Amino acid sequence: MKAIIALFVLFSLTLGLQQVQAQSGKSYKEWLEENRAGGKKTTAKAPAKGKAKPAKAEAKQPIEEAPAPALASPNGTFRGTLACKDCQGIKTELTLNGDSKGSFTMKQVYMGKPAEKSVVNSSGKWFLAKGNKQNPDAVVLQLIPTAGDIDPMYFLQVSDTEVKLLTKTQDEIESSKNHSLKKL
Repeated sequence: MKAIIALFVLFSLTLGLQQVQAQSGKSYKEWLEENRAGGKKTTAKAPAKGKAKPAKAEAKQPIEEAPAPALASPNGTFRGTLACKDCQGIKTELTLNGDSKGSFTMKQVYMGKPAEKSVVNSSGKWFLAKGNKQNPDAVVLQLIPTAGDIDPMYFLQVSDTEVKLLTKTQDEIESSKNHSLKKL
């Protein structure tokens, strides 16, 4: 019984950390490194010896960010056949609910796989984050599963009617194969 409780607590903590990381808009590796450093960025350089200048009291100017692209919330159902390394393709239907929880359901059918291994159903929460390595203004859809046998997934919101699969580190996939889902 203690083992079951320990596993449940570990699962809950892991899921909570994944959701916090997903909301940050950073890859898990970047998020983990930043949090291990106590939330401080470790890229600051020390001043050169003998050339230190007295610190001036400067008024910090607010940094103006470019406005995020004006895209509609991606609520609705998206369909498409995604490229697959070891099958003929993955027929995917992703439904993003506009409820207050931001929930999703996804059905993936792996074409050319045995029937018992061909269908994967999952559900969980979705979030929008700003930016990835290629584009700081990109709108990234993050899927955090709470049920089903999938890892977190990331999609670039290309338009109001299209999302494109990203890698686990939220990088764009360089391939001529299809990685997009279109809104119905």
